[in-house]
Amino acid sequence: MPAYSYAACLENAYKVNWRIEDVLADRSFDPSKRWLPLSLSAAGAVTCLDEAGKRALTQVELAAYAHLFGYVEEFIAPKVSTLAHDFELENRAAFDALTNFAAEEVKHMNLFRALRGRTNAQLGFELALLEGETSTARFVLGKSNAAALLFISALEWMTQGHYLDAIKDDSGLDPFTKVIFKAHWVEESQHAQLDHLETMRAFEALTPAERGRAFDEVVEIVTAVDGLLQQQVGHDIANLARLLRRAFDARETAELEREILRAKRWTFVLSGVTHPRFAELFRGLATPEQQQRVGAALESLFAAEPVVSC
Repeated sequence: MPAYSYAACLENAYKVNWRIEDVLADRSFDPSKRWLPLSLSAAGAVTCLDEAGKRALTQVELAAYAHLFGYVEEFIAPKVSTLAHDFELENRAAFDALTNFAAEEVKHMNLFRALRGRTNAQLGFELALLEGETSTARFVLGKSNAAALLFISALEWMTQGHYLDAIKDDSGLDPFTKVIFKAHWVEESQHAQLDHLETMRAFEALTPAERGRAFDEVVEIVTAVDGLLQQQVGHDIANLARLLRRAFDARETAELEREILRAKRWTFVLSGVTHPRFAELFRGLATPEQQQRVGAALESLFAAEPVVSC
């Protein structure tokens, strides 16, 4: 596995630090462009929309995409803040790095809240977005440190893959999307490494039985997240209907539900658990039997191809 360090992460974090006002500035989205890459959107798969409708779908999906990042950071920030206290007197590099990590997640939450207002203004109405951040945070924080951190690790590596593989070189994507998620990416690069260190630390303290329970809890978290994604699918369709000023018939609704959910499952779960760095971490922590059990559970949930390689 790669060798990460708290001190190096903190040093890099200071180098790439940015302010919300510099990222947002007076920028706005171009309504003639896609706001989300096709690889993270349902727009490339749906057949019931014309090109303008597909472009509009990426716009409401972008609003949900940004909102869901802020949503999950509601539980990442307090988790990391709590972990920092383990080092507050004995290891200042770790304490400072984790405290800074938590502060950056709070900044990201505020970035995405501000972005929500900007997308509402541009699209001309208040978009329906997933609620219940506090109850979801309590649910995740109620799981073991090992389970919560392993799930968070998938999210952190997910952000790396999204920017590098989908956003960075997409010539048809709105430039404002690139600005926002480049800023997010450069700070999340350190977060992914720090979460790797903390996940390793959490699992090292567990008995074999506790490790097995932690993997079961990860599946419980993913199952709950899938329920949240299904709720946001309904909001996306309602937002799209409002933006296009049209209703969808039963066939169109069924297709939109299927393809938007498929895109969200890839974007917020499968692209994380299949990221090479996360897969490497997972294989280093789980026995072959545990790897098979988790993989089977996720495949059953998503009716997908194998999602965790052993």
